[in-house]
Amino acid sequence: MQSIVRSFYTQAALFGGHSRRVLPRVAAQIPMRAFSTADIEVKKKEDTAVELEQKNKRLGVDTVFNEQKHAYVLTFPWNFQEIINDFEGEKAQTSTFWQKFITTNATFEINKLFREFHQACALPDYRLIGDVCEGKLAQYVKESVRRIQFHGLDIELANLTVEQPKIKILKVEVSHGINLDRAQNKPASEYNITKTSLMGAPHQVYAPKNDTRHFLDPLDYPYKPYVVAATVMVESPMKLFVQNQNFSSVLFGSTDEELVKNVVRIETQVRWLDLFKVLDVGNKPNFGWKITDFNNVLNENPYLPQF
Repeated sequence: MQSIVRSFYTQAALFGGHSRRVLPRVAAQIPMRAFSTADIEVKKKEDTAVELEQKNKRLGVDTVFNEQKHAYVLTFPWNFQEIINDFEGEKAQTSTFWQKFITTNATFEINKLFREFHQACALPDYRLIGDVCEGKLAQYVKESVRRIQFHGLDIELANLTVEQPKIKILKVEVSHGINLDRAQNKPASEYNITKTSLMGAPHQVYAPKNDTRHFLDPLDYPYKPYVVAATVMVESPMKLFVQNQNFSSVLFGSTDEELVKNVVRIETQVRWLDLFKVLDVGNKPNFGWKITDFNNVLNENPYLPQF
């Protein structure tokens, strides 16, 4: 560099006023310092991350999940691995008849209920939660969502999926003389309970001790004495997660597209003739299925009040 500058002054002295002609040639010989665009972007991201971290710390925004501080988040019916393992380890209790019954009458409803449950929790839409869930479960989920939002956090939905990749029927149970809506049922002391089997499924009959029904009541068309309950394992990339107060990070859960498992219990109230609708035909009536438990958060949601 010094030799270039010395040469410049020598030529300037020789040519006098014409030294300006020499200047471009000299400038062209001076190497320019190059800046990498990638390095600039990395530096910007690092500065932004540091600035955001300082801002979150100043505002008291949570960036790391803490089991003690965020214990209220864990009350939501998440798909904890212990629960999934418990249900996967159980021996299948479903006969061919009930496999066919659930596949024919509930596959569409399972997909719909599973999707709407996730959407309702993420919006949140408390009316929709009440539509897809039985009353007791709906109340529990609503309280859990409100509790999370009360602390400034938010439940979000990732990978909305209309038709779930895999639905596995784990077991089917049938009850008679009981109501799907738990609030309508009396304490266990008010019933004579008999355990039997109905076409390969466990069948419990609840006969009120002070039965005032007429013997012709079963012939009434709206009379639906049977409750069919199916516990299924749903595998789907659709999942819920919790974001922090300013949406700068995921506090609990994940947003990837990996398939995850959820245990879902659905139930419907039917007439005795409905039990034989196993043919896969079009325009079948909707049985009005409801989610009665999600990831066993209510311990399969017993029908009778627990005192």
